[in-house]
Amino acid sequence: MPYAVNAKNLMLDALKGTNPTTPITHAGLLDAGTALTGVTSVTSTDTFTSTAHGLANGTIVILTAKTGGTALVAGDANNANELAWPYFVITTAANTFQVAFASAGAAVDHGTDVTAVTVTPLGELTGGSPAYARKAIAFAAAAGGTMDDTTNGAVFDVPAAATVDYVSFWSALTAGTLLGIDKVTAETFAAQGTYTVSDADLDLNG
Repeated sequence: MPYAVNAKNLMLDALKGTNPTTPITHAGLLDAGTALTGVTSVTSTDTFTSTAHGLANGTIVILTAKTGGTALVAGDANNANELAWPYFVITTAANTFQVAFASAGAAVDHGTDVTAVTVTPLGELTGGSPAYARKAIAFAAAAGGTMDDTTNGAVFDVPAAATVDYVSFWSALTAGTLLGIDKVTAETFAAQGTYTVSDADLDLNG
């Protein structure tokens, strides 16, 4: 159903910590790794199969180009506005893995067999001098069904050879809970540099 603006405001205020008390407090940057193509699954075990996938438990992944798997949410790799949900890899073996909504959650139901899907791992940036770190972010009260940041963005130190593919939103400076991702135009840094997020707005479209 379509949400009224007042309902959106209530939910957005919850995201910033009014209730519950685990708000978005920091923003970070994610680099997309090598995509696994032609991944399949069966609903009897909700397990993906991909030979020598190399994914570790806890890895954030997104799904694109999905055929089947009616209960899984995938995005369009060619459309930045068609965002895929972030999943977390769990119960890995050499050639199989499952995904969950949380890093230590239960396996997500696939609905139907997946005959093909592209699985892209996302890793948070590390290293550099000055070293990369998440940046604090805070939000104003919701209005008009959206919520604007009061910190007016952030400037991140980015190490050489890193690519910024997503801005991420977390509940803590380190570790914490991933609360959202936003796909951005990919930018690769040949040398140490800075990446500026000039503004961050939250809504309930995703």
